[in-house]
Amino acid sequence: MGAGTTEHNIELYQQKIIELNRLAEIGQLSAGILHEIKNPVSFVNNFSRLSQGLVGEILDICQKPLADMKDGDLADEKDLLETLSQNLIKINENGKRIERIIQGMLAQARSDAAVLEPTDLNQLLEEYSKLAYQGVRADDSSFNVTLKYDLDPQVGNVKLARGEFGRVIVNLVNNACYAVNEKLKRQTEAYGPVIEIATSRLGQEVEIKVCDNGIGIPEDIVTKLFQPFFTTKPQGKGTGLGLSLTYTSITDTHKGSISVTSVLGEKTEFRIVIPA
Repeated sequence: MGAGTTEHNIELYQQKIIELNRLAEIGQLSAGILHEIKNPVSFVNNFSRLSQGLVGEILDICQKPLADMKDGDLADEKDLLETLSQNLIKINENGKRIERIIQGMLAQARSDAAVLEPTDLNQLLEEYSKLAYQGVRADDSSFNVTLKYDLDPQVGNVKLARGEFGRVIVNLVNNACYAVNEKLKRQTEAYGPVIEIATSRLGQEVEIKVCDNGIGIPEDIVTKLFQPFFTTKPQGKGTGLGLSLTYTSITDTHKGSISVTSVLGEKTEFRIVIPA
């Protein structure tokens, strides 16, 4: 077998492993999506039911003869219509949220070339971090962590490959969940696991920080984190591809940079900077 054939086979195997890693991420996300989609569906159902009741009350007023109409009836009708309008806004907001979650799932499943499109970055960060958290909880219902957000409204829309960038956030939050959970197992004193997600506009760039107060990473390992197949997790708990693919997505697809700082036993912070 020639050297060229061997190299080709290695590339095929590597691509296969990357695909399997992506499918594993999709599987984990599915549990989070199923949990996360329950809330907006409940909102749509509840507000639809309440709105049907409001329509009935409005019809009762409208069916009164004009001669029997009082000022109070007109005021009640106006209040009912305003409440109905607010309900419809809520239904629309939650319907769009369901749509975004489904679009996110479809984007996760696609394997075609990444397309950058204007995306509400803060919204994406909040939604995908919650999906990742719920995915972890699907495996361990006893796991809890506080998600804190400090999202700069000046960030606005940023050109992103939505599905690919979503996978970046899912991977970083998954790692943060693992770090705080490990510390929770070892901690003898009171400990509150926290994952902080922050954004800020820096001129023509946007900064994203994902920080956890977990076990931290030894200094000699920090430099290896973005190497393919390197993992600090026990066998079977990680492929060692998550941060490598994250690095490739940020630097190649999104033309940005990613770095990590850590204090062993205290915290780990990933910092991403991409063009605004």
